[in-house]
Amino acid sequence: QALQKTVAQGWADTSRLFVSGGSYAGYLVTYTLGHDKRFRAACSQRGVYDLNTFFGEGNAWRLVPGYFGGYPWEPATKQVLDRESPISYVQNITTPLIIFHGENDLRTGVISGEQLYKSLKVMGRPVEYVRHPGATHEITRSGNNRQRLDQMLRTWEFFERFR
Repeated sequence: QALQKTVAQGWADTSRLFVSGGSYAGYLVTYTLGHDKRFRAACSQRGVYDLNTFFGEGNAWRLVPGYFGGYPWEPATKQVLDRESPISYVQNITTPLIIFHGENDLRTGVISGEQLYKSLKVMGRPVEYVRHPGATHEITRSGNNRQRLDQMLRTWEFFERFR
């Protein structure tokens, strides 16, 4: 709805929309791409793409029972986790996507990011994946300056290609 208002007020060029986000916003970016084709390209950083995997991999696993009402082995919760996981809509993602993750990210882990990348790659979709050695979940906030700069430059270059 915020994007619709921005477009309605003439603040955005609808022919050149890009989207980027990290952590929860990385999750939102990818979920959005499974449902919306308006973006020219997208960048997802250190996101969660499969909530079932997140329960077992991330150190913030308590968010699963806290926000989704139960555990992945409970049928009602499993249904919600599947419905709310971006990986469930991967077949709908056609927007060019660059994915970033830190190798030592204990908050969200790398497995679902690699699953998202491999799925898109197998389907022949435009996707790139960058896994920064030694980087944690804090890569864009307080991580290695060279890796932060690398991530910014790669994102800019990626968006320029699909401008």
